[in-house]
Amino acid sequence: MSYTEALKSAKGVKDWYGRQAILRNHVRDTLRAVFERYGYNPVETPVIEREEVLSLKGGGEIQKEVFRLTDQGKRRLALRFDQTLPLARFYANHPELKSPYKRYAIGDVFRDGPTQPEQGRYRIFTQCDVDIIGVEGMAAEAELLTLAYDAFRELGLGDVTVKINNRKALDGIMDVAGIPDSAKVEAIIILDKLEKIGTDEVKKELSRIGGGLLPGSAVDALIEHTAVQGTNRERMDYLQRIMTSDTGRRGLEEIRGLLSYCDEMDFDFVEFDPSLARGLDYYTGTTIEVFLKKRDILNSAIVAGGRFDNMIGDFRGAGTAVPAVGLSFGLERTCMAVESVMSGTKETVTELFIIPLNTLSVSLKLAHIIRQQKINVDIDLTGRSLKSAMRYADSLGIPFVGIIGEDEVKKEVITIKRLSDGLQNQIAVTGVKSYLDINRDSGKSMSRLVLHKP
Repeated sequence: MSYTEALKSAKGVKDWYGRQAILRNHVRDTLRAVFERYGYNPVETPVIEREEVLSLKGGGEIQKEVFRLTDQGKRRLALRFDQTLPLARFYANHPELKSPYKRYAIGDVFRDGPTQPEQGRYRIFTQCDVDIIGVEGMAAEAELLTLAYDAFRELGLGDVTVKINNRKALDGIMDVAGIPDSAKVEAIIILDKLEKIGTDEVKKELSRIGGGLLPGSAVDALIEHTAVQGTNRERMDYLQRIMTSDTGRRGLEEIRGLLSYCDEMDFDFVEFDPSLARGLDYYTGTTIEVFLKKRDILNSAIVAGGRFDNMIGDFRGAGTAVPAVGLSFGLERTCMAVESVMSGTKETVTELFIIPLNTLSVSLKLAHIIRQQKINVDIDLTGRSLKSAMRYADSLGIPFVGIIGEDEVKKEVITIKRLSDGLQNQIAVTGVKSYLDINRDSGKSMSRLVLHKP
C-alpha cells in the first residue's frame, strides 16, 4: 500500500467539517432542546459493550454487521450498533431508577455493513434517541410522535409522513397467511426490505426460507394482507375481519388507540402501514418510521423506532416484561433533510474577526474582553495586511471585522465593519454586543442558520 493510500479515511466513514459540522451541531442542539423540553434526561453509555450484550437481541442480519474486538485481557467486546441495547443493559443494572423513566442519548453507533452516502448511510453514524420506560399504554407513543412533530417544526421540516404498524398485528397477519412460528422472524427481516427491493424480490426471498419451507400460497397471502389499500380506518376494518389470533387483535387494538390520539392532535400525516416490519427482532408492539414526503431528497426513513417490552426483562434474566418504547433520529439523514429546506448556512461560528494593526498585544486583551460579552470572536495572529485579513474573513462568511489600530487604542474604541455592505462605525469596547445585535445582517452574511418555516 502506498503512503498516500494509507492516509485515506477508512471505508464507509466521513470527516465532518466547516458548514457540515456547524449544521450537525445545530441539529444536535435543536433535538437536545426539544428532548429536554419534554422532560427527557441525558444518559451516556460506552461505545464499547461486552459482545454478549450486543448478541442478546437484534437478529441475525444485524449481527453480521457488528464490529467485534478483543482487549488485552482477551475479553470479547463489540462496538454498539444502536443505542437501545445499551439502554436496556443500563436500566436492567439500575433498579433504583424511578418509573416511568425518560432518557435521551446522542452518540455514534457502528455497523460494518453496506454504505450509501447519498442516503446518509455510513459505517459510523450518529443516533439521537428518546425512550420511555415503564408506560404500557399508547400515550407513550403519542407523546413521542408529538415530540417528533415539534422537532420537525423546529428544524423547518413540516412535510413528513409517519408510518406506524404493530408487531402483534403483523404476527397475527402471518398466522392468517399460514407462516409458521419458526419462519416469522426471518419473514419480518425480509418483509422489511419491501421498499428497497420491491414485491417480486421479497416474494422470492420469502419462498426460499428454510430451503423452500413456505408454500407459494402463504407468501402470496402475506403480501396480499400487508399490502391492503385504503384509509387507516379501511385498513383496520379489513384486518379486523380476517384476524384470527388474540395476539393479532391486541395489536390492532393498540394501533387503534394510537390513531385515536393522533386524531385528537389533528395529526393527519400518520399512516397505518401493515407492511412496515422494521428488521430488528426486539420489537414487541408499535413500530414507527418517518419519511419526507418529497422522496427525491431522501428515500430512507429519517426517524424510526418502536416498542421493545421484553428486552429489559431479558437482561435481568427474569423474563418479566418491562414496558419500553423509543424513537431514533438519524443525525446524518436529518441533516440532509434540513439542508434541503435551508436558504443558507455559514462556514464558521465566528461573529467578529479582529484585525490588529501593529497592536497585537492590546488587541488580544480587547478580544478577551469582548468574548466576555458572549460574542464569538476570532483574531488575526499572523500580522497580515488589512486587505488580506479582510479577504480571509469574507471568504469564511464572518459578518463583521473589528479593526484596532493606534488611533482606536487612543480613543478606547474598535472600528467595526459589516462586510455585507461596508457599514462601518467606531464603537466602545463595552458596547460591541449591543451594536452587533442591532446591526446583524443575517439575510446576507448568514451569521445564523436561516430556515424556510413550514
